Amino acid sequence: MNYSKTFKKIRIAKGMKLKEAAGNTLSISQLSRFENEQSMISIDSFIELLTNVNTSPEEYFYLLRQEEENELKNYFNRVKNLVNNKKYDKLEELVIDLKNQKPASNSWMSFIVLFVESIIVLDKEKKPLNQPRVLSYLIQVEDWGEMELYIYEIFGFVFDVETTYLLMKTAIKKSRLYQSIPQDMNLLFSILSNNFSAFLLHKRYDYAEETLAIYEKKLLENTLLIEPHLDFLFNKGIFAFTQKREEEAKVYCEQVFELCRLFKLTEQEENYKKRYLIWSKSYLDPDFQELIIKIGFIS
Repeated sequence: MNYSKTFKKIRIAKGMKLKEAAGNTLSISQLSRFENEQSMISIDSFIELLTNVNTSPEEYFYLLRQEEENELKNYFNRVKNLVNNKKYDKLEELVIDLKNQKPASNSWMSFIVLFVESIIVLDKEKKPLNQPRVLSYLIQVEDWGEMELYIYEIFGFVFDVETTYLLMKTAIKKSRLYQSIPQDMNLLFSILSNNFSAFLLHKRYDYAEETLAIYEKKLLENTLLIEPHLDFLFNKGIFAFTQKREEEAKVYCEQVFELCRLFKLTEQEENYKKRYLIWSKSYLDPDFQELIIKIGFIS
């Protein structure tokens, strides 16, 4: 948690000097040490400091969450770019760098390390790396919150297929709590898309088909967002390829291309077309594999 850094950014943004922010709460040197993460302060003193810089606790924690999400987005975007450019040596360097930071157990940074390690192993060995620590964490948390849903979203492919399938039921149930939160609207659909891809990786077409049915039901219930509809139609096309129904696959995928053009989603259209070309050329190859991992808090 970047408590100190976030407070410092607020103080500077308000144009306040250390003396003004410290007020009668702390000495200037105490506040300086706190802002530079050299010492901690009591919760009572912290609330007073927020008052000194004219910031409510609600506003502070909103800004703190934004800071943390931006940091996570930067890491995941970095991972995505390295994977897309097949720079796996750089991924290994990233793992070393993160480990050197000694992230706390069960923190997001520790899970990013496990995620990147899983991606590296999948590339080298062409099979998922079992991550018992991630599974143990998810199982021990009795009541999943937002963080657990995001963890399951990106790690579904590392479990054995039966575990992924069983945990999907929990994820669907818990995700309903977050469907009214704007930044989480896509969470359930990202989970379902990732699970669909993982089930195809394991060649469990029955689970993949069931996941598509759940996806369609949820779409009809409560979303006007375009991206989940595009993913659903495209996944229908991919599933048709797995069943060797090439003409049907083409119809679904062309619908996606048309919708992208209609809504001027040029980049998305290009990405879908690249995947379509790969599938159209490779779907008869028994060794062909594709894994798509969507990350819900990255636009």
